[in-house]
Amino acid sequence: MLRVCGVTYTFSTNYGTCLQAYALQTAIEKIRIGGERCSYQLIPIGRCPGYPKANAKTLKARVKRIVIKHTRKPFKPFEDKYMEYTSVYSIENLKELNNDKDVFVCGSDIVWNPEYNRGLSAYYLDFAKKYKFSYAASFGKSNFSEEDFPEIGRRLSSFNAISVREKKSEEIAQKSIDRDISVVVDPVLLLEKDEWSQIAEKDNKNVRYIFVYAVGMSKTLKAFVQKLREQTSLPVVWSAGNPKAVIEQGKLQVQTPQRWLQLIRDAEYVVTDSFHGTAFSVLFQRNVFTVVKGKVDEGFNIRMNDFLNSVGLSQRIFNAVPEKIDCKAPDYSIVDSNLEKMKAHSLAFLRENLEAAYQEKLKLEQKEQ
Repeated sequence: MLRVCGVTYTFSTNYGTCLQAYALQTAIEKIRIGGERCSYQLIPIGRCPGYPKANAKTLKARVKRIVIKHTRKPFKPFEDKYMEYTSVYSIENLKELNNDKDVFVCGSDIVWNPEYNRGLSAYYLDFAKKYKFSYAASFGKSNFSEEDFPEIGRRLSSFNAISVREKKSEEIAQKSIDRDISVVVDPVLLLEKDEWSQIAEKDNKNVRYIFVYAVGMSKTLKAFVQKLREQTSLPVVWSAGNPKAVIEQGKLQVQTPQRWLQLIRDAEYVVTDSFHGTAFSVLFQRNVFTVVKGKVDEGFNIRMNDFLNSVGLSQRIFNAVPEKIDCKAPDYSIVDSNLEKMKAHSLAFLRENLEAAYQEKLKLEQKEQ
């Protein structure tokens, strides 16, 4: 059996972060290598001794920690039921995982964004001495300086293979290192919508509604929701994507991942500023509006913009409220065809590197005999 070990963000209060980790685990465990299924465990890196702690000295930071503690509760039962974790090592002793793991993978999500990964080189698998590759890793931003590229290149140089989630991340990686970079889909798109429906809550009570999943809670997004509500006369169900949005919305209503999936799946319309809110809306063929702050092709917005462009839905991203919102649902026939091609390419990348890791494992075992 090929023993796979993963690094990504864990124990978050963000649905996309939680579900992409579950999706990559599920996708890998479905692949048979050497006639057997792979095993997969995720490093609980956020709980490892030596993980940098957030500053909680200011009143704002203390309030945020209280909200985080509250918003974590709906996620824990899901993680306990579905996720597999390695033993907890200190950050400096993660190298001990080389003793019983065969291959290491980092990603997905914005694991290479320096504003989020707290500068930890563990997110670049610096501790891994066996076969290692990235799957759908993302820088999650576009404004790197020329001085950043050599350091990024140094960190990527030990990877056996590199894949990223967006075209912009591909450009950044290629500026940093002279290597082939593959663009693959986020792990949540590797699973079929029926697989997600199996873990989503079942009862939608046949109610028509607008579902809003907001990470930033911008004025533009709020105004867009208000206009859509006026045009459709439908009720709005809100869901916050991080503690800041929870605080700004003034509500502490946080759904379980299962409930969140059901709310997207059964919504008449989805309004979101989130990559994973967008991705799941497309997967469930919803009438989605992605509403962002600032230019659509800069900063954090590049994730949604690149994805929507790649599937043929470039007209579904907004950075201003139109005079009248076109409520016509997208034609998903072309979108689904594009997604299937992207998924096939992505699964091929995943299988190719797991097979390469398996061959490296066999060679190592032969040497030890």
